[in-house]
Amino acid sequence: MGQVHVVLNPAADRGRAGERREELSQALEAAGILAQVVLTDGPGHAIELARDAVRAGATVVAAAGGDGTVHEVGQALVGTDVALGILPMGSGNDYIRVLGIPRDLAGAAAILARGEVRIVDVANVNGQFSLNSVGMGIDGQIAADYLRMRALKGELGYLSATVLEVIRFRAFRAEVVGDGWTFTGKVLAVSVMNGSYAGGGYRLAPQACLDDGALDVGIIGDYPRVVRCVVLPKTRDGTYLDLARVHAKKAQRVSIRSDRPVPVHMDGELLPEPIQEIEVSLRPQALHVVA
Repeated sequence: MGQVHVVLNPAADRGRAGERREELSQALEAAGILAQVVLTDGPGHAIELARDAVRAGATVVAAAGGDGTVHEVGQALVGTDVALGILPMGSGNDYIRVLGIPRDLAGAAAILARGEVRIVDVANVNGQFSLNSVGMGIDGQIAADYLRMRALKGELGYLSATVLEVIRFRAFRAEVVGDGWTFTGKVLAVSVMNGSYAGGGYRLAPQACLDDGALDVGIIGDYPRVVRCVVLPKTRDGTYLDLARVHAKKAQRVSIRSDRPVPVHMDGELLPEPIQEIEVSLRPQALHVVA
C-alpha cells in the first residue's frame, strides 16, 4: 500500500473517538497496516495534517473520525494521486455507506489494507469541496440542532432533530437553477448530492452515484406541518421522491438563492453563518478513495 498516514480526530462522536485510540491501533495492527497516526487539535487542523502527509510522501491518508473529518482530509487530497482512506469513528458516517466500507473499525481497516482505489467526483461549493452532500434549509437546521445536542448522538440524535424541525421550521422561497432548468417556489429544503445518504442515514438521493459525472438535486416543496409528519420520514428510504411537491433533477452546476439567510451544511458540517446564495459545480474524477 505504500505509506499510510492516519489523521485521528479525537473530538469526533462527541469525544468518544479519542477514547478509542487503542482500539484503532489494534484494528490497524490486525489488518497488517503500519501507519503513522496524528491527532487533530481543532477545526480545520485535519486539512493541515493531510497536506503535511501528502508532502511527506503518503500514498494513502486515512480519516479516522466522522464525516466532518473525512470532509477536511478530502480537502487536501482533491486533485492529487493520494488516496483517501476512511476509518469510521463518528456519528453519521454517511459517506462510507456508498463506498462499501463497514462501520466497525476492524472491517474498515481490512478494506484499507486491501487498497482497492476508486476515482470519484466531488463538488465545488463556494470554493470548498463537498465529497458527499450539501443541504440548504431544513436539513441545514437539523445539522445545527444536532450540534447543540448533548444526550443524543448518531442516528437517534439526527432523528430527534428532524422531528423537532418538522414542527417548527419555516419554509423559504428559493430559486434553483441547473443545466437547462429552473425551479422557483416555496420550499423546505434543497439538497445537492454526490452520494446517496445524508443526516445519519437519510437516503436523499437513491439514484446518486459518486462517479457518474452528475450531481443529484432534490427540492422539497412546502407542506402544512401536519402533513410534514408523513412527508419527511419518507426521506429515510428515498420514497419521498414520488411525492407531488418533490422535484428530482440532475446537473453539473447548480445555483440556489433564497429570500432569507438559511442554514447550510456541507458533508454534515454546518457552515458558520446562514446564507442566501450558494453555487455548486461538479469536479469530475477528482478524488481517489480506498473503497
